[in-house]
Amino acid sequence: MDLVPVGHDLGVYHDGMGSHCQQVRVGATIEELSDDQYATWVGAHSGVPAADAESLLARGLLASTADQLEFATSHRFLPLALGLGNTEDEPWLFTAGLLYEPMVAMTGPLFDLWQWAHLSPDLWSACLEAAAVAEEAGATEPEQTDPEQVLAGALATAPQLLAARVACFDVRIGGVS
Repeated sequence: MDLVPVGHDLGVYHDGMGSHCQQVRVGATIEELSDDQYATWVGAHSGVPAADAESLLARGLLASTADQLEFATSHRFLPLALGLGNTEDEPWLFTAGLLYEPMVAMTGPLFDLWQWAHLSPDLWSACLEAAAVAEEAGATEPEQTDPEQVLAGALATAPQLLAARVACFDVRIGGVS
């Protein structure tokens, strides 16, 4: 997945005079999108190639993950749903969604990153912290203890989480280290 959407969907905004726009919050800024721009932004949630991505890239509403480290140091990963935990039947899978309505399932390590990454200033910091915690807990698998592999795994599974709208990417928190 080379282009990902950035921002939290706030929905449609009607001005009370017959006009409307779609609003997306990126950092502390609310961006207004036309219906066509919004369709491009929404399509990026599922990895659909963007026909007119340049204007959304310029506005920070889309970002490239081609350089994973650059992306991860300039963006955060935010949960947008409830963590519903695992089940007795599948203790290795953890779900997220609405109360009593799982929308997506993920592995334990990804679930931990998903639910805690928003406390870090950026995704890379969250991956460093997740790898350190995994190592402290006795994990030995590189996909859990190597921050670069944690990041690669997170970005590889991001399309499913973004498409289900249980997570979003946002810009890095400024002034936090």
